[in-house]
Amino acid sequence: MVVDFVYRPIITPAKDLFVFRPGYVSHDSARLHIRYSDGGNLELRYKELVPKASLLYQNTGSDDTSIDFANNSPWESAGEFGPPTEDTDYTSTTALLNLQPATRYLVELHSRESTLHTQTVLLGSVEFKTSPLSHQPARLRFGTGSCIKPNFPYRPSWTHDIYGFASMLDHSDSLDLIMFMGDFIYADVPLYFGPETEDYRRLYRQVYAAQSSRRLLRKVPMLHVYDDHEIKNNWHDQDQPPMGSAMTAYNEYNGLPNPPPAVSGASYYNFTYGNIAFYAWDTRRYRTRWETPNTDSGEATTSDDEHTMLGQEQKQHFIQWLHDVNHTAAVKFVISSVPVTAGWSNFDSSQDTWRGYPTERAEILNLTQHIPNLFYLSGDRHEMAAVELPSGNIEFSTSPVSQFTFPFVGKFKKDIGGEHTIHYRRPGHVKYGILDVDTESDPDTPRITYSLYTTDIHHGKRPAWVYEAKGAHWR
Repeated sequence: MVVDFVYRPIITPAKDLFVFRPGYVSHDSARLHIRYSDGGNLELRYKELVPKASLLYQNTGSDDTSIDFANNSPWESAGEFGPPTEDTDYTSTTALLNLQPATRYLVELHSRESTLHTQTVLLGSVEFKTSPLSHQPARLRFGTGSCIKPNFPYRPSWTHDIYGFASMLDHSDSLDLIMFMGDFIYADVPLYFGPETEDYRRLYRQVYAAQSSRRLLRKVPMLHVYDDHEIKNNWHDQDQPPMGSAMTAYNEYNGLPNPPPAVSGASYYNFTYGNIAFYAWDTRRYRTRWETPNTDSGEATTSDDEHTMLGQEQKQHFIQWLHDVNHTAAVKFVISSVPVTAGWSNFDSSQDTWRGYPTERAEILNLTQHIPNLFYLSGDRHEMAAVELPSGNIEFSTSPVSQFTFPFVGKFKKDIGGEHTIHYRRPGHVKYGILDVDTESDPDTPRITYSLYTTDIHHGKRPAWVYEAKGAHWR
């Protein structure tokens, strides 16, 4: 059992893994992530999936309303392209362009085999719906969480699964996207295999090879930020090795399918879904060593401008984004791989979360307190907390999606340093959030509902806890 759990990435390295999944989907384009190692040119074919009801009266004289109009709509080809190569672990990210907003598409990936008669072979298919036009009122339902480890808790099985993804599948038909907030792999748990790029690639292949990963990710676009375990525990050494190897593997599997970076070569990014805006921080690459906060309040004992989690360039870009979306987006979400709340206060979290950077944290909260309907989303701690921060913004920190929890250890301080703890939950190997955002029903005052799911309660079929935030007038 121990050998299987620890050494599974070595025993079954999934060299022949096939992946075809949607990444970032905008109002007129979609990024598609592919892993394919068998060679031969590839071709993308796509078509709109038109609801029957919308074409009911376009039927040419027939009274048969059971015709599947989607299957009878024409296919279009996005053209052929060469196969991925060994240099990128047989991965590539390509884009479909010139799509229609708020439209559902079916996309097929074909290989073209050059024989006496050229043959095409269907490799896989995905579905997705493009987002509404920017600044348009929208309804969005998306999942959040972080931290997964295949086959935890351990179950004897030849094929390992990810139990949190299996639970998310129950809700996948209604999800527009999933925001995964770091620790997609654990490079150093339970054993660090080494600093080479292949050591990291193996772990990504192990996650994508899981049955629930394949089923979930062909149906729901997943966007990513990375955290420490994609590199090493509590990483704060910026671009020192093994950062280069770790980021090569991260970009091949999770980074390139994300929205375009805010700055070339960076991993932080922002995007919109109608008039709902997102900003995803990179909390690892630019951070310096932490400050020493006041142990009771989580606030800095002295001001120290040299300690930073975001770095100056990212922070200035974020501040400009706040200015841009203040009165152009009805709801704003800031994605942080580590919690903003100072509630987690043991030795580890006092250094690794925003509690360890109180000066910069205070600077940011001082800005976001003036931004209506801005929420923070985070993971990392293998626990869940909903907290009203000193700025009045609410943070939903949710993890693990599928990992160990801390039944007897940990130290979360409620109502610390001007915060108000709305809800806190420690137990649960599977915990994730689903947010429902409605800016259509009342365009001036949006509705934001957070639902916590855990397989410990209702087997993850129904929410364990629901919170409806008070939307504010934002124009």
